[in-house]
This record gives sequence, C-alpha cells and structure tokens, in this order.
Amino acid sequence: MTEQSTKTLSLAEVRALAKSVLASAGVNAQGSDILADIVTRSERDGPRSHGLRMLPVYVQSFTSGYANGNAKPKIEKAAPGVLRGDADNGYYQVAAAEARDMLIEMAQEYGIAAFTCANCHHLGALRFDTEPVAEAGLVAFAVINSLSMVVPQGGVRPVFGTNPMSFACPREDGAPIVWDQASSMVALMDIRMAAAEGHDLPRPAGLDPDGLPSTDPNAILETRSLLPFGEHKGAAIAFMVEVLGAALAGGTLSVDNQERETFGALNIKGGATLIAIDPTRFGNAAFNQYIARICAEIVGNGNARVPGDGRLAKRAAAEADGVVVSTEVLAALNAS
Repeated sequence: MTEQSTKTLSLAEVRALAKSVLASAGVNAQGSDILADIVTRSERDGPRSHGLRMLPVYVQSFTSGYANGNAKPKIEKAAPGVLRGDADNGYYQVAAAEARDMLIEMAQEYGIAAFTCANCHHLGALRFDTEPVAEAGLVAFAVINSLSMVVPQGGVRPVFGTNPMSFACPREDGAPIVWDQASSMVALMDIRMAAAEGHDLPRPAGLDPDGLPSTDPNAILETRSLLPFGEHKGAAIAFMVEVLGAALAGGTLSVDNQERETFGALNIKGGATLIAIDPTRFGNAAFNQYIARICAEIVGNGNARVPGDGRLAKRAAAEADGVVVSTEVLAALNAS
C-alpha cells in the first residue's frame, strides 16, 4: 500500500474548503451550503469516499454544464400524502431540504407520506436524507437509482446502478438508528479510493476485462461492471430501487446514459423517493420500547452492533480531533 502524506483539518475547515470550492464552481449560496454540509458530514461520519474526494465530481458536474448550480426546485402536493419534486437539474439534496418540513407535516397528518423527485443529481450518502426525518421522530426509507454499472446475477453487462437505499428510525434517549448501503457489493467511490490508495478490495466486487470476478479495483474500474451484493438477492433489491426511484419519480433509468456520456459525468439524472412514517399514528404505543429491545439484543451479542452505529464513534472522534485528509486531495482542491 502506497504511503500518503496527510494533514488534519477541523470540521469547520472542511466545511469552509468545500463551500469555497463549490462557490467557485458557480453553485449558489443555498446549494453550496447544503452540499458543503454533506461533504463535511461524510468526512465526519464516513465513508470518506463521499467527502472531500467527492468534491471534484461535484465540481465537474457544474463546470461542464451537466448540473445546474443555480437550481430552483419546484415542490408540489400531488395527492394526499404525496409530494412531487422537480430539482431543476440541480442536486436532489437541495430539493429534499426544501420539501422536508412539508413531508414531515404530511406524515404526521396522514401517518405516512412520500416525496418523489426527478430531474436531479445525487452523489452523497443517502443517510443524510433519512437522518433529519428520524430526528423529527419519524421512520424513514429512501432510495435513488444511479448510473448503470451493476451486472444482474448471471448477466454480462450492467443494467442497474449501485442503487443505494437508506433506513432510519428514532431511538429514545439516543441518536437515531441510521444505515445506508448500495445494492452493489462495494460502492463505486470505495473502489475508486482503493485504486487511489493502491490496495486491493477485501473481496471480489466486480468483473475484470476477462469477465471474471476480481478484487483489483483498477480492473473493475476498467470494465465498470460491479457485482450485486448477495448475488441474486442484491440484484432483486437493485431492481426494486430502480422501480421506486426512477419509475415512480419519472427519473432517468440507470441504463439511459447518453446525456451523461456527453458530459463525462459520474451520475445520471435519476429518480429518488423518500418515505416518512409517523409511528405514533400506527397504534403501537410501545414503539420506542420495541426499538430499545431490538437494540438491547444486538449490543453485547458478540461483536455485533446496531446497524449504522459505527458512524457515531467516528463522529465523536472527528468532532474532537478533526479529520485526516490526504495532502494530494487538498492540493487538487486548492488548485481548483
């Protein structure tokens, strides 16, 4: 593994750097604030692959004209319990931030509500879309489809994106339980980071040029053919995300990449869906006790931990000590 020089930055320094880079790329004040916050929280909680290393990808999407740095999302109530958004070719997170209060209010009124959004880009971790909803006392589930690079089980060419999903729920007297994961064996940016750092992946995560499963990140990046997690089970979940994301919202299918290819971007204008559920409206007054009992059965059970809780230790350390960043990454960002 190649040794890299590093520098420690405070979270405030990470945010200021991200904000500056995004503003220089032509992103308006609202958008640069929201995206800089996502970059900062990615460095704080992990995965690092979605933090400062992601900034050049954001920047390229704006400077190439692929994404709209001055997007003004439109949110409308499509039906009782349904919000529909058009992100104006900006990033989904900007539209989601605008819709969040309405979504929460609708879920509290009807018991369940959903927000779908099309004409949007998304490159960060989905947990940052579900966590604020859980902080409001609701259960949240989110999906978004992405650029096709996942081969269906037994297939030879990509059909699905890494098609991530995220779940979050409130936890009494503690931070919400939040997890997110890709439908692929490994997220694309983790493969890119392994290649940049000069090491193999811990398990086969994609196909090499001969069509064989490989742990070599460079070989996988050459084919851009990733494997689904859990074989046919992961492929089925990727299919579900394609339906709940692209089809429900009216976003671009993962395989429809012509415009993306023109701009050389790493994402498509896919579709996203965020579902919010108010547990107080479902008739189980002991909901919080159920969550506590489930967690209690996991904690202390060998090396098991509550899904997503690894981020909390990283968060505490980052808030206290800052984060370690490659000087190569910093040099590239400061030159942009």
